[in-house]
Amino acid sequence: MKLLNWLNQPKSPYGLGLFRILFGVIILWDLNRFHNIKIVESFYVHDIIFPYEFLNLPLPEQGVMELIMATLAICAICITLGVLYRVAMTVFALGFSYFFFLDQVLYNNHLYMLCLVSFMMIFIPADAAFSLNTKRKRSHVPQWSYRLLQFQVVVVYFFGAIVKMNPYWFDFHPVEEILNYSANRTGSEFLRAEWLKYLFGYGGFLFDLLIGPLLWFAKTRKVAIILAVLFNITNSYIFNDIFIFPFFMISALILFVDQDKLAAFLQKRKLLSSKVPKVAAKGVGKIGALVIVVYVLFQLCMPLRHYFIPGYTDWTGEAQRFSWRMKIQHREIEQVEFRVYDLDKKMIHEIDPKLHLFPDEITQMCHSPQMILQFANYLKDKVATKAGITNCMIKCKIKLSFNGRPSEYLFNPDDDLLEGAKKYDSYNDWLLPIPEAGPYESIATDTTWF
Repeated sequence: MKLLNWLNQPKSPYGLGLFRILFGVIILWDLNRFHNIKIVESFYVHDIIFPYEFLNLPLPEQGVMELIMATLAICAICITLGVLYRVAMTVFALGFSYFFFLDQVLYNNHLYMLCLVSFMMIFIPADAAFSLNTKRKRSHVPQWSYRLLQFQVVVVYFFGAIVKMNPYWFDFHPVEEILNYSANRTGSEFLRAEWLKYLFGYGGFLFDLLIGPLLWFAKTRKVAIILAVLFNITNSYIFNDIFIFPFFMISALILFVDQDKLAAFLQKRKLLSSKVPKVAAKGVGKIGALVIVVYVLFQLCMPLRHYFIPGYTDWTGEAQRFSWRMKIQHREIEQVEFRVYDLDKKMIHEIDPKLHLFPDEITQMCHSPQMILQFANYLKDKVATKAGITNCMIKCKIKLSFNGRPSEYLFNPDDDLLEGAKKYDSYNDWLLPIPEAGPYESIATDTTWF
């Protein structure tokens, strides 16, 4: 079987070992960030989280959650050192994924990437080199260990290019907003230069589209690595919300270098031990090869699922997550209001979302209409019940500008969110259309609430 032979071709383990060390340091860095911003404590300030529809995980007691995060930090140290690597990697992958899938507000592409890579590395012999566990050291590892990780890195860039192929990106509105925001944050007026939006718009698209092939071919690899380093350092400066992602992508470049040349480089500088046993790590079998093929197909199909879902995904929020849709939209939030209607007493209760949600939760809610319905159900189950309201309606006025278009409501302010959620199979069936040339006449700006 040609595929099996190709997957199991022997490769030097040193690039993989270096990547393991960098991966461990990066996840420890991110866990420290979670600690500094008190992310665990934030779960327990308000009596609401936003679980995924497909995976509604329970929120444990605060002490248990703190223990989970501490365990993840210990696992990160073990991964870095190569101590109990397989156990530490398994515990980390399961624990970190549990944390990641607790709340939609936590979603970030780099956290999703860490989940995927963590599960891959359970089965990858990344402790075959530069590990304190001498019994696990090997002279060679199977090629699939490198190729699968390379694929995961390249697929992020590739779909980063595909999602930019839309009229909003090439009218440069998202790019201009990104540069203006960064200029305000950093104080650099250089970022407002007119020509920069063309460089970032066209350059970002071409980089994402071509970096994979450039890294793959030996003749262009050096140039590609330099470009990738510069690209990610620039992203780290421009964006203040992608955290460790650029550094992870830079670290992953070690997987693309010629591993024989890397071994020769390390040997020349006497950085390798001469006591490594001449034993190769075990290759993958037919079942393992099938799993790899299925995973690759899944990663290629998952970001395309929005083509089978009605509506423009960046407006509706459907299929936007887990698809590498990064920095391609801008929303200017103008209004966020909720009201609970006591139908028995004919009273209206105004709700200030800021009393129930953190600012980033409100922002995320305005990007994902599903979360608006979850918040409406929270108001019914917790707020209305506490106030003694048994028969109620809940309406919202959430108005925003999408990619520079005229402001529009997400939902008709006259619609009862509770009734709509029951009536329609999908909230996309009653979400207002994406704004085009101007405000829709069917929605008056002075819409009454009751």
